Amino acid sequence: MIIREEEKEIIDKLMGTEDYKEIEVRVDDTDLMQVVHSNKYLNYFDDAFISFTQKLKKNCGELHKQGIVFPVRKVEIEYIKSATFGDTILLYTRLLKVGTTSITFAINCYKNTKSEDTLLVKGIIVRLILNMNTNKLVKITDFFKDAVFCDNFS
Repeated sequence: MIIREEEKEIIDKLMGTEDYKEIEVRVDDTDLMQVVHSNKYLNYFDDAFISFTQKLKKNCGELHKQGIVFPVRKVEIEYIKSATFGDTILLYTRLLKVGTTSITFAINCYKNTKSEDTLLVKGIIVRLILNMNTNKLVKITDFFKDAVFCDNFS
């Protein structure tokens, strides 16, 4: 497959994008062992994705109203250490791969303290972009084209 120069530029800019988001562990995030329940990290991954797309000037709430959604194709999670109620978690998101209709993110969750950051969870998540009005997948470079070519792209 031949990638047009414009598509290559979009992919290169996307690949250079990273995002950081802090969240505080709520009591209902924890299980009977008083640590963050394993499935809550999927919610944290959603928070990281929304923050990442906001950085690219995309509003997931508004897009959903227009019929654009971001289904998950695949998730891999490695649990390393535990977080507990009241901890602050730093979500670090970066892109691993931009496909034609899929985008792969690496998300690391750190326990964020004043003295150091401790890696808690490493995740990889593959998302698609689906137009529910047409029931068709959206090409990644078409979706992010306006975001990476805007004047205030960071």
